[in-house]
Amino acid sequence: MGKRILHYAILAALLVGVPLACCLLGEYASEGASRASYHEILEGVKNFPPRTEDFGFHTEKLWNYRCPFNWWAFLGMVFFTVLCMKPFVKRAWRAGRVALLRDRTPARFPWFGWLGVVILGVSWWLSWHRYDWFRPCQVHCSYFPLWTGFILVMNGLCVKRSGHSPLTDHFWPYLATFPASSLFWWFFEYLNRYVWNWYYLGIADLGAFEYSFYATICFASVLPGVCAVAAWLHTFPAFADEAYDGMARVNLRRPGWCVFLGVVSAIGLTGIVFFPQYAYPFLWISPLAVFILVQNLLKEPSVLDSFAKGNWAVFFRFSLAALICGFCWETWNYYAAAKWVYAVPWVHRFQIWEMPLIGFGGYLPFGVECAAVTAWIYPKLVMGSSDS
Repeated sequence: MGKRILHYAILAALLVGVPLACCLLGEYASEGASRASYHEILEGVKNFPPRTEDFGFHTEKLWNYRCPFNWWAFLGMVFFTVLCMKPFVKRAWRAGRVALLRDRTPARFPWFGWLGVVILGVSWWLSWHRYDWFRPCQVHCSYFPLWTGFILVMNGLCVKRSGHSPLTDHFWPYLATFPASSLFWWFFEYLNRYVWNWYYLGIADLGAFEYSFYATICFASVLPGVCAVAAWLHTFPAFADEAYDGMARVNLRRPGWCVFLGVVSAIGLTGIVFFPQYAYPFLWISPLAVFILVQNLLKEPSVLDSFAKGNWAVFFRFSLAALICGFCWETWNYYAAAKWVYAVPWVHRFQIWEMPLIGFGGYLPFGVECAAVTAWIYPKLVMGSSDS
């Protein structure tokens, strides 16, 4: 327990303190327009809730206006994403052709799965349609029930295919991912105060307590949703652990890799303050680097330890799970009463719903971060329910 508390303290100091310290340093050491810019960032960090509607009305402040679309940046990000994912897609295709189904215990679609179908359908309808009788609850009571339904459906599909699911096999640890998920996403909301890559519409009438209460409830669905989709993917041969054996062996506990993780962490946590228009992709990478680095230094097990054996199954499974959840998030967000909108430097074009196309690439490392935090809570939720 003492080591876990130390882990919390180190993570909080680095992930929260470093960007804040950089911003304070920038304000202290700068003059004129630069000092005003850092002061504005600090005001945005301190304000709660973040009045992002006001920010969105000032188009001159939005990154997609300040740093308009650039083909070189777009093609570079596309090339990098394709290059990283190509070996995983090839292995998934090869494994998927061997057999359509893994050895499994057939089961009925469970009752809670059908309950999820009903909750998902009703919540989706109410989220996208405007009824006078439901208007007072439109912002508060549609998002979390919608994702609750989705989580129940995905767990039901896991049971249908394999007889196992996170919800049925590891009930209490799985429930623990809900409050952990709220804290997890609040941290990304904090980092976004420095880059403003997304902002919210439809929340102007909410007070600080009301906003924080309902936002915390909504954020609770992130980790359980990604975990459930990853468990469902694990029932297919294309995403089985053995399909990703024999890949590159990378021991992240070696000193050289620890230095690399430290450099990535430093670039990300300082860059989002000093040059956010270039460093914003690190918002999705540096927290994972910090997390793994702290685990290495404290000699704790890490979700990426399998890299040393040449197995990258968890990495790919959770990356794809987050991408699937991301598409659902963006879909259900589009017509919602309270919604988020993006402002991304250099690559804000070819939008799918509100998300620029290349922005979906950010869900890939985000999925690995979800795996790292989930494994920290209970490793079997990451390795697959069928492994219990």
